[in-house]
Amino acid sequence: MMETVFVTGGGSQLGQHVLRRLMSRMRILAVVHRRKIDLPGAEMELLHGGLEETIRNPIALKRAQVILHMAAVTHSDNPAEYFRVNAELTKQLVSSCDPSQHFVYVSTICAHSAGGVYGQSKWLAEETVRNSGLDYTIIRPAEIYGSSDGEGIDALIALARKVHILPDFRHGGSIEYAPVSVRETAYFIAEATVYHRYSGKTYTLCADRSCAATEMAHALRNSVRPLFVVPVPVTILRLAKRLGLPVPFKCDQIDRLVLPKTYDNALAHRDYDFQPVSFLDSLAKNDKSIRDRVPTDDLQATK
Repeated sequence: MMETVFVTGGGSQLGQHVLRRLMSRMRILAVVHRRKIDLPGAEMELLHGGLEETIRNPIALKRAQVILHMAAVTHSDNPAEYFRVNAELTKQLVSSCDPSQHFVYVSTICAHSAGGVYGQSKWLAEETVRNSGLDYTIIRPAEIYGSSDGEGIDALIALARKVHILPDFRHGGSIEYAPVSVRETAYFIAEATVYHRYSGKTYTLCADRSCAATEMAHALRNSVRPLFVVPVPVTILRLAKRLGLPVPFKCDQIDRLVLPKTYDNALAHRDYDFQPVSFLDSLAKNDKSIRDRVPTDDLQATK
């Protein structure tokens, strides 16, 4: 029998990729807040009002067997907003659930008490989920690439292609990344939501190995010439932010950047055969868009 899933955050780029993969496999109740869900032909019930309305009136929430919670504040100059939405509203949502429901929480690899206010708020939310008594799955994606939002790693690659400069952020050495594609991330989230065969697990989604700016530049030089790697000390970013200079970062994004991360997808590989494509191999291909290089359907997970 097809289960019903209650989804928050479905209007994001990642969320819409996830919904596409759930459409024929689960009945969907999707909360609509600031971002509309634009999936022509999709059969799902849209619930307007956001998390606050869901918590005030949890009737629809109770109809689902699985809760997929992806909604979050990710970029804000107001620290209180991170804690209000990411921590407190998640706590209230969890409290509104029935003991029989499975709770899938999409967190971040930056969830940590030292991960800036965003990372702290997601870490608190994870603790709420773990201590809830519910069956749960927590998913921690690393840097996500291939989204049309043009943020993070995608912004760095776009900058390199446009002005032939790739920043090498330095904090006791070059900062390393282990990016995973938006479509692979969505595939894993959908698989864990549909099957939720393992309870009480926290999965990291990342590349098989991390890389620094110099390795990214080496891969990009197949299609971007010349390309200059420019060292950028994080201390300079922090100073520029304090002085009010036009730096394309929120304060907490710098904290996320320097947070030591454990890039290990072994559990995701063991339980769901998660095998991400190589980010550096993707960069090395001379295509116009990373998004066009990511497989769409037969990705690396088993049903």
